Parts: sequence; structure tokens; C-alpha cells
Amino acid sequence: MLSRANIICCILSILLVGYLVVALITSGSMSMAATAPAKMPVKISVAGADSTSFVTRREVAVLVKDYFSGNTITPSSVPTLDIENTLNSIDNIENARCTRRSNDRLWIEVTPMKPVARVFDNSGSYYINREGKRLTASLKYRSDVPVITGRLEGRHSASRLMSLLDYIAADDARTELVTALALEPDGDVILIPPFRGHVINFGDPETDIANKFDRLTTMYRDILPAKGWDYYDTLSVKFRGQVVASRRKPRQRDPLLILDPDGDASDNEDISTMTVDNN
Repeated sequence: MLSRANIICCILSILLVGYLVVALITSGSMSMAATAPAKMPVKISVAGADSTSFVTRREVAVLVKDYFSGNTITPSSVPTLDIENTLNSIDNIENARCTRRSNDRLWIEVTPMKPVARVFDNSGSYYINREGKRLTASLKYRSDVPVITGRLEGRHSASRLMSLLDYIAADDARTELVTALALEPDGDVILIPPFRGHVINFGDPETDIANKFDRLTTMYRDILPAKGWDYYDTLSVKFRGQVVASRRKPRQRDPLLILDPDGDASDNEDISTMTVDNN
């Protein structure tokens, strides 16, 4: 029969063993928590995200995941500026911001690429945004934007074309009139209309834009319906106050007709022309 002293010793031994077990489990959990990667509260938002977006939340998460790996990562140690620079270097992204909120939550805000034109040149095809940032065209991404043929270099740049592209996009009639823009080595821009048979030499894409389109409207309304849509091979509005029309004829490049609403033919005094009164 066990004495009272033996019973007390057994109870104390059981309690001691239990304490040691609990202590070992607790210390192990604390050690695992200290070495396990932190689960960072991060919110990723993509402006205007839909099925046609040039970047998705999942793709952004993959691009930045390495910044949140490691055993001792904390909200304050995350390099927000490095994340921004990484994302802004990606072609598909127009702009990216990474900020740390007051509750230590990280917020990554991304604006996908917003193409304003698709360029075709000898190197292939790519989209450009307003700043001229390029995104190589692929089957994965498609945007219905104006087409530009030629090289964006030298006398041509994305910024030089923005005023003309904006003016065309602001009106449905103008959008339907211009199917493509061709860049000439001398700096002129050629507009390609949907009408078969002629092109439009717009000249400098930054000057006198509205007046040039007014002159084209007069030409399309008053002259071409009578002459025929393929009677001329080139309509030029590059000269001030005029529409110079070159007749379709092999090896014949001299303009045969000038529409001069302002009565000012000073830019073409050496050309044999006929002035048409459109009033």
C-alpha cells in the first residue's frame, strides 16, 4: 500500500512531466513562428482590369513575390521604391505605386498599359502609349487603336503625333476617315483613308490641324463626288489654306488642281494650277 508521501511524489512527477511537455510544445511553436516567412497583408489593385487588360492582379503578384520572401521580412523592411521601379520597368504597365498604410498594410496600385497607336516598322509591330513607351504586340493582347507605319525616330516621335491622334479620336467621322498614318522621312504624315485610290499628305502633324480637316471636308463634299473618288492619287493639305490634288496619271506628279478657300496660293506660285471656288 502506497504511503501518503509516495502518492504526493507521483502526483508531483506527473505535473512536472506535463509542464515539461507543454513547455516544449510552446517553445517549438515560438521557434517556428520566428523562422517561418511572414504573411504580409498586401493589397494589389489593377485600374480598369478586364479581359482586355494588358496586365492582371495575378501577374503583378508573380512579379513582386520575391520582395516578400524570407524569414525576417516585416512591413517596414519591404522596399516599396524598388517594387515601384520593378513594376514600372515592365512594358505592360503604364504606372505603378507601392505605399505603406498606417495599419502596416502594403498597397500596390497598377495602371495597365494604355496604347494610343500600333506601330508597324521593319522590326515588327508594337503598341505605344502617350509617352512613347513600347509594348511588343502579341496574340495575348489586342487593342483597337490607330495604325502607324514607319519608324518612330528622327523627325518622328510619339509626342509629335499625339495632337493629331487626339484630334482624330475625338470625332467619329474623323476616326472613320483615317484608317492609318504613314510616316515619311521628310517629316510629313500621310493619312490613309478607307476610300480606295488616294492618300492625304497632312504635312506637319502638329500645326493647323483643325483647318486642314476643314479643307478636307470641303474637298470630300464638293469636289470628289463630281470628279470621282479615284480621280486623284494624292490630296495635300500641307500648304497653308489649300488642298493640292494630284491627278492619277503615270509619271505625272504635278498638281492639277488646287482648292484654295482663302485665295492664298503663295506656297505654290511656281505650279501651274486651277483655283476652284468652293463657295
